Amino acid sequence: MRQRALIAMALSCKPDLLIADEPTTALDVTIQAQILNLLMELKEKLNTSVILITHDLGVVANTCSRVIVMYSGLVMEEGIIEDIFHNPLHPYTKGLLQSLPKAKGEKKQRLIPIKGNPPDLTVEIEGCPFAERCPNVMDICFRKQPRYYYKGENHRAMCWLLDESVDRKGENNGYEK
Repeated sequence: MRQRALIAMALSCKPDLLIADEPTTALDVTIQAQILNLLMELKEKLNTSVILITHDLGVVANTCSRVIVMYSGLVMEEGIIEDIFHNPLHPYTKGLLQSLPKAKGEKKQRLIPIKGNPPDLTVEIEGCPFAERCPNVMDICFRKQPRYYYKGENHRAMCWLLDESVDRKGENNGYEK
């Protein structure tokens, strides 16, 4: 009920943009679905945009049209739902998707966690912030932060793996994971 009251308060001013930060945290699945349905109905009815901030990729898959995947305060990948969920470009996005439970009916498998720990954000990071945890890390990942590489008009990722000019032969020699 509190979530609904907060949504009603937020929408009472008829905003052009509603930012919903973890609106379904600590709610059971039924109430979660009701809140998300209410948000989407009001979005259409009031012709407003919604930015949904969440760690729940199931919520993202069922309610969003575009996704921005962030790590250590940086956008690692951005695109439409289909691109992100069916053709992820960044190793972090791939790791997030591999750590999700499989849908009912699919063969049960162990969840694959992303190894390691997030970086200390009080220390300036040289290179890619995901390098320490990346299964495809190359030497350049520790030295220089990559730019964004586009795969299609609306799909981009910040990863050296997408740079065709980077020589991957021997790039990660000498680095033990």
